[in-house]
Amino acid sequence: MTALDMEKIIERSGDAKRCRTLLVETKDIMAKSAIVMDETQWLSLASHLSAMLYRSIHQEPIQPLDSTMFSEVSQGSIELAVAVCGLLPNLHADEKYLLSIHFEAAKINN
Repeated sequence: MTALDMEKIIERSGDAKRCRTLLVETKDIMAKSAIVMDETQWLSLASHLSAMLYRSIHQEPIQPLDSTMFSEVSQGSIELAVAVCGLLPNLHADEKYLLSIHFEAAKINN
């Protein structure tokens, strides 16, 4: 991942300053739970967070999800996702399920 790749992701959010803050706050939340991501995982998460911020700004909810599809995701990963989703207004409640996959994958790969 280059700095240019990350900058493109941040710019797509619609608010680069807020996106940078969101990325830092998310890293802090992850650190408190000892979640470590490799570069590819972090790039994927950053892209998702940028898209979440865009949806938050433009009040564009995701389509509702069947929460049973995420029954194998640990409660800890869902709680991390809830904490991160709580940093932004106007997100659909099901956003936490999509976000939790990033944390679960990082846990499995560590």
